[in-house]
Amino acid sequence: MKLILENWRKYLKEEDNLEQNIYSFDFDNTLIRYHTLEDGDVIYLGPHEENIQLAKDLAAAGNKVIIVTSRSKLKRKKMPWDNAPTPEEAIVEFDLPIEEVYYTFGDFKDAKLLDLGVAKHWDDDEEEVERALAAGIEAVLVPVEEGITDRLRNKFIDHLDEIEKHSIRD
Repeated sequence: MKLILENWRKYLKEEDNLEQNIYSFDFDNTLIRYHTLEDGDVIYLGPHEENIQLAKDLAAAGNKVIIVTSRSKLKRKKMPWDNAPTPEEAIVEFDLPIEEVYYTFGDFKDAKLLDLGVAKHWDDDEEEVERALAAGIEAVLVPVEEGITDRLRNKFIDHLDEIEKHSIRD
């Protein structure tokens, strides 16, 4: 009987080691940062060092770390004014321990986060955080300058015609 209990404890300990939490980060204004100029334009500033370190710490502790972004996967050359890295470029450039990148193509992330079994999500968009919380997912609102999330989204929307024309030529 003692041997059975010892083996059972060993089995449970191995199972605990196999379980890993899944943590997700939004990309824009969460892993990379932007700033609004006086003229209202939004420019890329660089990595969000605090969140990048957090992602590295979570991965070093044995957790799975992923990106879930509302971006669309880039299928063309970047526009000349877009000097921010793509998620894949940032993974290499900042040595991020990101295992996978998920694109929601503008859709809300809560369904994808649930589907992936995410334990905790970091995002700069208040509505994304509220929806994750409502879905039972722990979520953290990343503080950013007021209105920058919408300004960044609008910058890309304002350039859609230019982006589509550029894509057709490529």
